[in-house]
Amino acid sequence: MRLAGLRIPLAVAVLVGLAACTALTSNGDAPPPAAGEAPPEAKQDAGPSSRDGAPADGGTDDDAPAGPSGDILGTLASGSCGIVKTQLAQAAPSLESNVLVFQAGEVYERAGLSPGGQAIFDAPNAGGSSIESEVMSFEVLRYCEGAALVKTETQILYAAPDGVGPNSITDMLVSIDGKKVGVSVTRAYKPPSQPLTDVDLKDLVEKKLEGINRSSVRVLAADKWVKQILHVFAVNKAAADGVARVWATIDPAVRADTIVLVTQTTGGGFVYCNPDPPLGSECL
Repeated sequence: MRLAGLRIPLAVAVLVGLAACTALTSNGDAPPPAAGEAPPEAKQDAGPSSRDGAPADGGTDDDAPAGPSGDILGTLASGSCGIVKTQLAQAAPSLESNVLVFQAGEVYERAGLSPGGQAIFDAPNAGGSSIESEVMSFEVLRYCEGAALVKTETQILYAAPDGVGPNSITDMLVSIDGKKVGVSVTRAYKPPSQPLTDVDLKDLVEKKLEGINRSSVRVLAADKWVKQILHVFAVNKAAADGVARVWATIDPAVRADTIVLVTQTTGGGFVYCNPDPPLGSECL
């Protein structure tokens, strides 16, 4: 079920338990997870590829509404929506946050996604179990920022590995207000038995920002973006607050000019763990 329009409830329950999976994760190569688990994701360069039915360069009009409009799975309850696109020309790093709430009875399925979301749903993944977070990242950016899908992660073109640093790649290339923007997605959570500490969160965010800097150097001119977004899905308010707290302590050279968007979820256990729990529930 896809809910139309931006709805702001009077109160949103945002303090939820930590989701149950094996580790704090970001997106990338890893073996398939066991039930209730999602492995760490340290992506390796998959190189350019193509597939039948890939989205055309520039996306489609269906993927680029002007401001919050159309449908989105879940309810974007509060926080940043439409702000990121105003920061694309800024040289300084920035951090924005919002809250995405899922209700029992909603269903995460291909038919309920936008054309761009469907393309990511169908696309080959460079590794890991991150497809749900990447799909929902695009859906949030489409809904709030008017993003159109340009390329999925294995279609973006990079220079050959130089052996100097990791061959980091970006999860998707989108167009916002006619500008190419890279988007990297990660997830901040741990199982209830493992406290999610500031050390964990700083390690996660710092490594993702370093990867973003590296992929920005390696991307070829045909796909060169003006800026990158690091989209962090946080399992609860404590995790979201922690990301903001540690981000401020990271070396400015590592933060560079990246926009960090933190989306706190409620009832969004399917974003973090496999097999997917029903929407409206956490990962137990």
